[in-house]
Amino acid sequence: MKYQYSGPTSGVTLQDGEDVQEVMLHTGAEVELPEDHEYTATLLAMGYLKPAAAPSTRPARPSVPEDQPKAAANAVAVKGA
Repeated sequence: MKYQYSGPTSGVTLQDGEDVQEVMLHTGAEVELPEDHEYTATLLAMGYLKPAAAPSTRPARPSVPEDQPKAAANAVAVKGA
């Protein structure tokens, strides 16, 4: 799972069975950590991790209505109406 890290800069090697994952932790960085790992639970309990926000799927601005010509929509966008 992706998390937003907000603690001191550090690095950690996480081992889960034979799987090994090295992670560098920097304030403001988004990190991928296993949800069910003890270290992840510790960082969450200390308040250093928060679930990362899902990227927005909304467009930056609404689409042009189909009954409005694109040239008119562009003119409105340029004027800033």
